[in-house]
Amino acid sequence: MATEVAIYNQWYDTLIEDLTEIVDGIVEDKFNLAWSMISRHHQMGTRILQENDNFERSKVYGKKIVQRIAESIGRSERTVYLSIKLSQLYPDIDLLPEGKDVTWGKVITKYLTTGEKKPTIKKGDLVKQIEAFKELLETELKKELQSVNNGEIAINKSNVEFIRYLQDQLNKITGGANER
Repeated sequence: MATEVAIYNQWYDTLIEDLTEIVDGIVEDKFNLAWSMISRHHQMGTRILQENDNFERSKVYGKKIVQRIAESIGRSERTVYLSIKLSQLYPDIDLLPEGKDVTWGKVITKYLTTGEKKPTIKKGDLVKQIEAFKELLETELKKELQSVNNGEIAINKSNVEFIRYLQDQLNKITGGANER
């Protein structure tokens, strides 16, 4: 029986050692992947900055170079911008404060942005704001039409047209709900 326990313990210890190596490999792969992503973003930003003189030729490239690059490489403008910013702030990527023990998300929130999330508006609040804006436009339209009826046609006709234009745009956005 003691022999069986010893064989079992040896088998189990070997299994645990093998599994520990596998888990360590997974952790190392995740670490390498995270650093590779940061490094690639840095390379992209550095390469774009190398072409800075060419981008200054606004006649050729226009002022929306980040947008054009993003579209051309299938990435978001934000990603391209953040890659450039990373290269500007850390020309030597090895000087990142946390070294290689960092993720791209952490680089973005801790070193490239203020870490604050963009404010979001809840759907219910947006609906309330749109309704309030519609009411405001309706009130202003009534005032302008009153002025037109009082003989101030030349001055206020363009105001009426503009208010109606805004109302039409709101109706397009809201799917035509509450059309006049």
